[in-house]
Amino acid sequence: MKTRVAEALARYGMLDGCRNVTVGLSGGADSCALLGVLCELREETEMNVSACHINHSLRGAESDRDEAFAVSLCERFGVPVEVYRVDVRGSVVKHESIEEAARRLRYECFGKAREKFGSQLATAHTANDTAETVLMNMIRGTGTKGLAGIPPVREGIIRPLILCTREQTENYCREHSIDYVTDSTNLIDDCTRNRIRHKVIPLLEEFNPSFIAAVSRMTEAVGDDESFIAGYALRCAEECRTKDGYDSRKLKTLHPAVLFRVISAELKANGIEPSRLRVSQCAALIDKGMGRVNLCRDKFACVRKKVFFIHTEFQQYKGRIPEK
Repeated sequence: MKTRVAEALARYGMLDGCRNVTVGLSGGADSCALLGVLCELREETEMNVSACHINHSLRGAESDRDEAFAVSLCERFGVPVEVYRVDVRGSVVKHESIEEAARRLRYECFGKAREKFGSQLATAHTANDTAETVLMNMIRGTGTKGLAGIPPVREGIIRPLILCTREQTENYCREHSIDYVTDSTNLIDDCTRNRIRHKVIPLLEEFNPSFIAAVSRMTEAVGDDESFIAGYALRCAEECRTKDGYDSRKLKTLHPAVLFRVISAELKANGIEPSRLRVSQCAALIDKGMGRVNLCRDKFACVRKKVFFIHTEFQQYKGRIPEK
């Protein structure tokens, strides 16, 4: 596993520009193995390793047990650790699930740890997590970005275990006498990911025992394609840009795959979550060469005087308090 992690660090340039790495340490086998192997690689990579643990306060005594274990493991490896306690249930906002709130708070804490240690964050996502994510994306309906799975590097977050399997992390812990804890909620089939992990993947492995490795090869190939197309779309967007938006005539000549990405990026830039419906609505306006469509709440896509743009127009909805 050490060889695979070293390969991932090099292949994806995970340490380029920053050799301070903070491990998101839950206490499970994957994150414990990640902490152990990065500590093994400290000298040869000139890496500084730290850790952070988030107590989500969702499992009572079990959550406190995980926190104490994470702190003791960091003491064993001689790495500094930051511990954060968050009230997930008390922080859930409208239309947000417990899982979504936990993830939001977790990454907020990761950001604080990164700032404290001046580091990148290393999460313990493995090839198994990638396969589960790809299957979830397929069930919901996805494009190439969803088929590319979990990116090895993104916005200061690295995934050194992305080439390793969950079996390998458990073997590593056993071979190096590293204890780990098990989150009881991971054993219950009450969410999509757990059902995919416990039921769907074992069934697929009956057809191909190397299913996880096969998905890893696919995601790497699709990821390369997606990266190339996204980069090309960015260059095309700049060529179509005007002072007020984008030249709709130039946009109209773009390949649909490229236009999809240009529109998606513009929606994101304006605080709108891209969806195939919204992108299709914008593409239809561009093809028509005129008009406008309400994408969500106060956000509109327009084509006017051969320029495509997104703008905000405050709408008076029933029950909304007028702005002063």
